[in-house]
Amino acid sequence: MSILLDGIVVVLFIVTCVTGYVMGFFKYAALMLKTIATLLIAAAAAFILAAPAYNAVAHDKVVNAIESSVEKIDVEDKVNGELRKRGLPQTVTNEELRSVLLADGDVVDNLDGVMAQKGVDPKIRQQVKQEFEDYIDNELLGQIVSMTRSSDDSDSSIVRTGLENKREELIKFVRMLLMSDKHKAAQEIESTYVRPVGEKIAGGIIFVIASILVSVTLLIVIKLAGILSKVKVVSAANSFGGLLLGVVKGTLYVAVIAYVLCAIVNSSKNQMDKLNTDIIDKTYLFRYFFNFFYK
Repeated sequence: MSILLDGIVVVLFIVTCVTGYVMGFFKYAALMLKTIATLLIAAAAAFILAAPAYNAVAHDKVVNAIESSVEKIDVEDKVNGELRKRGLPQTVTNEELRSVLLADGDVVDNLDGVMAQKGVDPKIRQQVKQEFEDYIDNELLGQIVSMTRSSDDSDSSIVRTGLENKREELIKFVRMLLMSDKHKAAQEIESTYVRPVGEKIAGGIIFVIASILVSVTLLIVIKLAGILSKVKVVSAANSFGGLLLGVVKGTLYVAVIAYVLCAIVNSSKNQMDKLNTDIIDKTYLFRYFFNFFYK
C-alpha cells in the first residue's frame, strides 16, 4: 500500500507536468479552470449524496451482518466463568454478577459494592477488582471478537474497530447483549463506528464518478466552443509556464487524494488494517501531503 501511494504521486506529477509542458501555459490554464470547476462540483455532489447512497446500498446489509455475528455471543457465561477463575467468591451469585454488569456506573465499583455487602475480606475484594479490571481491559474484547468471528473475519473486524481501547463502550455493548437486544447492539455499532467510515467511502466513490462525468462534460463544452484552438502561443516561456502549472495541478490532485484518505482514517479512528497512519508513514512522498491534513 505504501509503494502504491508513492507510485500514484509520481505518476500524477509526471503526467501533469509533461502535459503542461506540451500544451503550454495558456491552454493548460484553461484546462486547469476546468479541473477546479470539476473538483468543486464533484465535492458538492459527494457531500450531498454520501449519506443517502450509504443508506440505500449498505446500511441494512451492515446491520444484518453485525446482528448475525453477535447472536452467537453468550457473554454472561463467559464473564461469569472468567471471574470465577480469578477468585470471585462463590457467595456472589450469577444473578448478582448479572446485576453488576447491567447496573449504571463503573462495573468494577459495582462488583466491589456487592462483595462488600456480602462481607468478603477486603484483600480478596481488592484482588478481584484488579483481576476484573485486567480482564475487561485485556481479554474481554478479544473473547467477544473471537465469538463474533465469521469465515472471512469481516464481522469481527467491525466489532474490534468499534470497541478497542474503549472500556465504557465495551461495557455498554456487553449490557445490550445481556439484555438480549442484539438488534439494538448491531444498530449501535453500525451508527457509531461503521457509518462514519462507510459514508466517507461512499463520498469518495461518488466524488470519483462525479469528477469523471463533469470533467468529460466540460471538456466536450470546451472543444465545441473552440477555446483551446483559439490559443496559438508557442514559445519557451509558454512551455515552461505550462510545466509550472503542471506542478500545481499535480499537487492539487494529490492533495485531494490525501484529504479523502485522511477523512477515512479519521472516521475509522485509525483502526483500519489496510489504511492507517503506520502504513502512510512508510511512504516517502505521500506522507507529506497526508500529514498536512491529518491532525
